Amino acid sequence: MGKITKSKKLESKSIKHDAKKSKIHKKPTKGKVTDDEDLGNMPVEEFFNGGFEGKDDKKMGKKHKNKNKNKNKNKKQIVEEDAESSSSSEDEAVDMEANMAALSEQDPEFYKFLKDNDKDLLDFTASNPLDAISGSDNDDNDQDADQHEEEDTSNKVDENKDEPAMEKAEEKIDLTLKLVLKWKKSLKEEPTLKLIRNVVTAFKVAVNLNKEENIAEYKYTVTDEKAFHELMFLCLKGLPQAIQKLAPYKMKKNVRILQTGKTVTKLSSILKSHAASLLTLLNDITNTETAALVLYSVDQLLPFFLSHRRLLKEMIKAIVEIWATTRDVETQIATFALLHSSSKEFKKSILELVLRATYSTFVKSCRKTNMRTMPLINFQKNSAAELFAIDEVLSYQVGFEYIRQLAIQLRNAMTTTTKKSYKVNSADAYKLVYNWQFCHSLDFWSRVLSFSCNSMKKNAASSPLSQLVYPLVQVTIGVIRLNPTPQYFPLRFYLIRSLIRLSQNTSVMVPVYPLLSEILNSTAFTKSPKKKENLEAFDFDHNIKCNQAYLNTRAYQEGLSEQFVDLISEYFVLYCKDISFPEFSTPAIIGLRRYMKASKNIKFNKQLSNVVEKLTKNSDYIDEQRSTADFSPIQREEVMNFLREVTWSKTPLGSYVTVQREVKEERARLMRESLEEEDRDKEEQKLKEMVVEDEIDEADEDDEDDEDVDMSD
Repeated sequence: MGKITKSKKLESKSIKHDAKKSKIHKKPTKGKVTDDEDLGNMPVEEFFNGGFEGKDDKKMGKKHKNKNKNKNKNKKQIVEEDAESSSSSEDEAVDMEANMAALSEQDPEFYKFLKDNDKDLLDFTASNPLDAISGSDNDDNDQDADQHEEEDTSNKVDENKDEPAMEKAEEKIDLTLKLVLKWKKSLKEEPTLKLIRNVVTAFKVAVNLNKEENIAEYKYTVTDEKAFHELMFLCLKGLPQAIQKLAPYKMKKNVRILQTGKTVTKLSSILKSHAASLLTLLNDITNTETAALVLYSVDQLLPFFLSHRRLLKEMIKAIVEIWATTRDVETQIATFALLHSSSKEFKKSILELVLRATYSTFVKSCRKTNMRTMPLINFQKNSAAELFAIDEVLSYQVGFEYIRQLAIQLRNAMTTTTKKSYKVNSADAYKLVYNWQFCHSLDFWSRVLSFSCNSMKKNAASSPLSQLVYPLVQVTIGVIRLNPTPQYFPLRFYLIRSLIRLSQNTSVMVPVYPLLSEILNSTAFTKSPKKKENLEAFDFDHNIKCNQAYLNTRAYQEGLSEQFVDLISEYFVLYCKDISFPEFSTPAIIGLRRYMKASKNIKFNKQLSNVVEKLTKNSDYIDEQRSTADFSPIQREEVMNFLREVTWSKTPLGSYVTVQREVKEERARLMRESLEEEDRDKEEQKLKEMVVEDEIDEADEDDEDDEDVDMSD
C-alpha cells in the first residue's frame, strides 16, 4: 500500500467526525437515482423527502472500498445525509474544513485570530440553490444537532403567515367625516356592491366600539364623533334607499318580493352581516330617535332577512323585547307599527313567530306590576290583540295551545301535583296560579277574544277564536274559586273585570253575580273590623293580594264594599236594554235585600240600597217598554232588535253607571298626576345630586392640582 498523505488523514478524521454526528439524525428513507436526467426531473418535494445516491457518491464509495466495513457504513450514512446538496462544491468544502482543522493544530494562534476577526471565513458549508425554493434555511451552524429541517420549514411558514396579519393591522383606515360624506354622495348617485360592503363594514365598527376585543379584526377605526353620527344616519336611512335603487323590490299583492340574480344574492350575503349590527343596535336602544331610525331600516330591508330564519327569529325577538320593556310611548307605537305591518305583509314567514314571541315576552315582562307599569302592560295586551286578529285561524292554533297550558297549570294546582310529578304542599299549591303572570295571561286572552270576536263585527260568531271563549271562561272561574279567602279578593275582582269585558264584547252571558255574592258571606263582612287608623285606602287596581296589615280593618272592608257595588253595577248594565232584564235581575234584587236586613254595616247597606233602587227602576223601565211590543218571544229577530235605537246610558241603570265611571276616572286621573309629579321630583333630585357630585369631583381635582404645584415648588 502507498503512503497516505497528511490531507488524506485529515479527510479520514473529518469523515469519522461527521459519521458520529450523523448518528444523531434520523436515518432518511432510501431511494435511488440512476442518472442526472432523472435527478433533474425529480419533484422538489420528492427530492427533500427521500434519500438517494448520486454519481459522486458512487465514486466516493469505490475509492474507499477496501476500508473496514464499519467505516463504509458510516461513510454511506454521511453520503445519504448530505445528498441534499449533491454538487462538486461539497467535496471542496470538506477539503477546506480538513485543512482548517490541520491549521488549528499546527498554528492555533493564527486560527484563533481568524476565528475572532472574520468568523465567516471559516464557514465552508456548501449552499444549495434549491433551498430558496423550499423556503428552508440549512445553516447547520445556527441550529442544534437535534433540530430537524421540518421544524425549520414550519417555523419559517409561521413567520410568513404572521406578516399579512401585521400588514392588515397597519392598513387600518381612520373613518373621517369627509370619507363618510363621500360615501353618502356615492350611495345617492351610483351605489355599488363594493361601496355598500365598505359602508356595512364601517357601520359594524361603529356599532361595536364598546367591544374592545373585536377592534383589531376590523378594517376601519372610528374616532371622530361627527363622522360617527353621520355614518349612523347614513347606514340607517341612506343605505336602505341605495339598496332600493340598486335592487328594487317587485310588488305582488302589496307584498315586497326580491328579484333574482347575482346582485341580489351578493346583496343578501352582505346584508346578513349588516343584520348583526342592527341586532346590536336594537338591544342597546336608549332614545326614541335612534329607535325610529333602526326600526325604519329593519322594515326597509326585511325582505332580505326572510330567508335567514335564525336571524329573522332573533330580530323579531329583539323588536318584541323593546315593545314589551320600553316606557316611551313613541317607541311603543313604532315597534307595534313595525310588527303589525310586517306581520300583515309576510303572514306565512313571520306572523307565527311574532305571535309566539309577543305572548312569551309579555308573560315574562308582566311579573312586576304596579301603578307605573300597569299602563304599559295594558298597552301590550291591547296591541297584541290586534296582532292576533290578523289571521284568526293561526291565532286559534296558538291561543288553543297557550290556554290549554293555563288549564293544565290550574289542574295541577287543584290536584297539588306539578308537571314534574312530585307532590307540593297543599297549602301552597294555589300559588301556581295565584300570581300576576297567570292573572295577566287570562286577561291577555280575554282582550284577544274580545277584540276578534266583537259582536259589532260582521261574522264575529263564525270566527275560529270564538271557540276559545268557553274554555277561557271555565279556567278563569276555576282560578277565582280555587282559594276563596278574603286575602285574595283583589285577585277575584281583577278576574271578574276580565270576564265582564269578555261578556260585553262577545255578547256571551257569563254568570258573574254568583262570584260576587260569595264575598258577602265571608268573614270580611260578617266580622267587625279592627279599630286601626292611619291606613291609606287599599289599591285594588294594582294588587291581587291583601297583606296582613289590611286584613279585618275598616279600610279594607270599605274598599271591598266599593268594589262590590262598582262590579255589580258594571255587570248588570251589560243587559240594561235586554228584554229579559226584569227576570234576569230578580234573584240579585231579592238576595241584596235579604242581606241588607241582616247586615249592621250602615254605610254598605246604603250603597247596596242605591244599587237595588237602580236595578228596580231599570226593570220597571223594561217592563214598560215591552208592554207596547207587538211581537212574541219566538220572533228572535224582533227580540234582538228590542230598544236597539236607545242608548244604554239613557236607561236608569245606565245613567247611574255613567256617573260612577266619571267619578272613578277622575280619581284615576288625580292618581296619575300625583305619580307624574312624584317622578318629576325624583328626577330633579337626581339631577341636583349629580351636579353636587360633579362640583365635588372638580373641587377634588383642583386640590390635587394645587398639591402638585406645591410639590414642584
